Amino acid sequence: YTMGVTLAAGYSLSWFKDTFTKGEDFATLLEEAAHSSIGANGLLFMPFIAGERTPYADAKIRGTFTGIDSSHTRRDFTRAVMEGIAFSINESVEIFRNYGKNIDTVISIGGGAKSDQWLQIQADIFQAKVIKIQNEQGPGMGAAMIAASGLGWFSSLKDCAAAFIRTGRTFEPIPKNVKRYRDFYQVYKDVYPHTVAINHQLFDLREE
Repeated sequence: YTMGVTLAAGYSLSWFKDTFTKGEDFATLLEEAAHSSIGANGLLFMPFIAGERTPYADAKIRGTFTGIDSSHTRRDFTRAVMEGIAFSINESVEIFRNYGKNIDTVISIGGGAKSDQWLQIQADIFQAKVIKIQNEQGPGMGAAMIAASGLGWFSSLKDCAAAFIRTGRTFEPIPKNVKRYRDFYQVYKDVYPHTVAINHQLFDLREE
């Protein structure tokens, strides 16, 4: 069992909504973001608003919007947040692949799985098929499956999963999007090493 952690994944979008678009729903924000371009018109978001664990394990790093200019609108900022979260998760995916793991399928659950647009972004950034499951109770469902299998109700976890899990729509990577996101991802990975010292200084200067 291996895992990677983005401390503020869905929370980054919730923070953005509550801070800058209070009173509006997520559906409106995500619909706007669909009208921005891949790479959010050249805007990158680093989702380090609560520090980070993977791959940096850095309690002092903080989030940034990089590349802001006067052409950017709210839809670009929203899309940048969505893409930044996926880029962050992709750093864990990349680590697994560098250690020889073959990752060709991803099962997406939680808030990020409610938006077809976000699922397509994930597929394009992860360069993997992304499957949406019908039941959103991921951790709880997993615990129930382990218990059911442990009680001998099923001959194997595989048979248990076949009975419990119902898949929904599948999202395949779009080659032209994959190429664009690969370029933006390389820039994304450069932001941390170029801002870490500044963020640490700012953290230490904050009032108690």
